[in-house]
Amino acid sequence: MKKNNMSTRIKKRLKYLLTFYAISVCASLQAKVDVAFDGVEGRLLDNIKSYVQIANLNQDKDYRSFQIRFFFKRAEDEIRTALEPFGYYNVKITSQLDSIDGNWQAQYTITLNDPVRLDSVQWTLKGDAQADSAFRSVIERSSLKQGNVFEHGPYEQLKTQLLSLAAQRGYRDAEWEETNVQVDTEANTASINAVFNSGKRYKFGSIDFNADYISEDLLRRYPRFNQSQPFVTSSLSDLQVNLSESGYFETVQVNALWDQAEENKVPIQVDTTPNQRSHYRFGLGYGTDTGARISAGFDRRWINPEGHLFKSQLQLSQFESRLTALYQIPGPRPQTDSYQFRSQLADKTTDSQESQLIKIGAAEIRAYKHWQYDVGVYWLNEDFEIGEQSGNAQLFVPSIEWRYLSADERININQGWRANFSLQTASRDALSEADLIRGQVELKSVIPLLENWRLLARAEIGAMYTNSFEDIPPSLRFFAGGDQSVRGYAYEQLGPEDNSGDVIGGRYLAVASAEIDYQFAENWRVAAFTDIGNAMLEPNQPLKQSIGVGFRWISPIGSVRIDFAQAIDEPDKPWRIHLTIGPDL
Repeated sequence: MKKNNMSTRIKKRLKYLLTFYAISVCASLQAKVDVAFDGVEGRLLDNIKSYVQIANLNQDKDYRSFQIRFFFKRAEDEIRTALEPFGYYNVKITSQLDSIDGNWQAQYTITLNDPVRLDSVQWTLKGDAQADSAFRSVIERSSLKQGNVFEHGPYEQLKTQLLSLAAQRGYRDAEWEETNVQVDTEANTASINAVFNSGKRYKFGSIDFNADYISEDLLRRYPRFNQSQPFVTSSLSDLQVNLSESGYFETVQVNALWDQAEENKVPIQVDTTPNQRSHYRFGLGYGTDTGARISAGFDRRWINPEGHLFKSQLQLSQFESRLTALYQIPGPRPQTDSYQFRSQLADKTTDSQESQLIKIGAAEIRAYKHWQYDVGVYWLNEDFEIGEQSGNAQLFVPSIEWRYLSADERININQGWRANFSLQTASRDALSEADLIRGQVELKSVIPLLENWRLLARAEIGAMYTNSFEDIPPSLRFFAGGDQSVRGYAYEQLGPEDNSGDVIGGRYLAVASAEIDYQFAENWRVAAFTDIGNAMLEPNQPLKQSIGVGFRWISPIGSVRIDFAQAIDEPDKPWRIHLTIGPDL
């Protein structure tokens, strides 16, 4: 039975090197060489070309004839070595070296024959990893199974994966006790016998927070693990990210103190530096829905050690200006849950309406995985003139909203979904001047098609019940048209009209959009789309359609979209330009 003998190969290579060194002193002829390999392709050919020295000679340098012959003779062993990682141990090679017009041509014809296949595979787990299904799962997913071709790459990769998994899951003392591979080149078989000893699994010990300005009670609600739970490195990464995104800290470092571990429990140290407590924000922008706008904001990142915060923003634009304020109290899971008190002053003027509103409310926000819900209540006082109608609306509105978001990226999204469901109610028997039930659903998706092609689909429907539509203020009526609705029409241009032709809003809303875009450069896309929709007093009224093309620049803050849309259901089929900035979902 013929076995691989690594020491014999090493001796053979040293012999070649010594021979080459000895004769290089006295040679004088010079030549160049062209090399060709037949019988292999793909990754096998790529590996041969990268490994065989005669195929990697400096083409700008002249080599002596004896050097070419030396490299030529040595190449057969190099080819065999380059093919062994792919399971080919019984390779047949015929070679020919010719000198033509002072240059050399080397030709190698390779017959691979059958690859070596695994005859037996034994992975033995020792220590606490025996009861950890994550390790067995990694082994089962490997291609190293009886009957399969034995390749070195997957074998080394699996060994690395198990060590990496051990480090991630708290097996600090894990090691390979045995990694034995036997290759029988006569029988064309290989066997693997490997023993992995994970040792004991460490657990989380005590957590020490270095942040005196934030209460211990709040900080201890951030970790998603408890003391004495099995150690997982990703839990520390999640804790660091969540603390960093809280706004309280400029820097956060979360470390496992392995040198202080006792009884297989590792203490956790969280070091922080405080952020600037007050933060000011200023911005300029433009959108075809809002016109030119300027904004300024003030945040108090924490008001007290319990982590309460305050945010405010003033936005002035051509059509709508608003001042908002938010007071937030961290919830049970402060990275996602909170209690909020909100207020808003807004002044809006369009071609068909004028509105001034005051809104004050409170809400509870909770999140679970991709879902978030917002349940609360607000009081609305709105003075309005819309078409020939005018009035003052005072409503006490309980509301609930569910949001779902799943995407492969935050900015350059290739695949994802977003859904919003909202329900608002009001009653004359509960501090309101009208009865109201208002529901709205919005769905949006990004679906990959062929390479560099995407489909963006959007649908939005809304409906309300009220016994006094004229008392419902514009902020609660449905409108269509604009950048995020039916392009080709101005902002809130679509909807029921009064006798003077002013859009007064509707009881129902139906909007849909389909867009296909193609990425033709690293940060550029071109798109074609069609939108259809309208706001209506009755659900059977006709919809308006537009078609168009657009360009997208994928910026660090999201897509900058320029769209040219034609309102094909309007007289003269007018065109309109739309400019928007933000993520696709």
